[in-house]
Amino acid sequence: MRKRTHRKVWQLPPQGIPGLPVGSPMSPLADHCQTRSLKRMLTADRPPSEWVPRDVNELIYLSNTVAKLVKRYPEYATADRLAIGRELQGVLSEAKRRRREHGHYGLTGGEWTALRRTVATLQSWLETVPTQRIFAAEMEVDRAMVADDLGKAA
Repeated sequence: MRKRTHRKVWQLPPQGIPGLPVGSPMSPLADHCQTRSLKRMLTADRPPSEWVPRDVNELIYLSNTVAKLVKRYPEYATADRLAIGRELQGVLSEAKRRRREHGHYGLTGGEWTALRRTVATLQSWLETVPTQRIFAAEMEVDRAMVADDLGKAA
């Protein structure tokens, strides 16, 4: 006779099909990745005066994920992609600096245009990268963020 207990439901972390791009309609994670893409695109399109820290953190997360992918897989490190990544990091660092100095996010018209262009370019590129590579890079970014938070708390 079996003991009647509730079963634990184990959820595996998102995997995906090896080699299948994350943006492919056949990918089991396509909806999840599309909602993240839309969130980032909408954040970049919204005027900086309406941003909240969570929005900027999402864009910083995108930047860090792309940096990890480029470091781990040299075939992704093209001159154009590196320039776009540096441009995004520059705009985000300016936004953070203005937030620290003035209490709200502010961007110049040129920075806002550059931000929208870089986010769109990086998102369209990320949709061609295999799912497992993206999730490995995101997990690496998550580990670094947790270690950073623990270091600040100590």
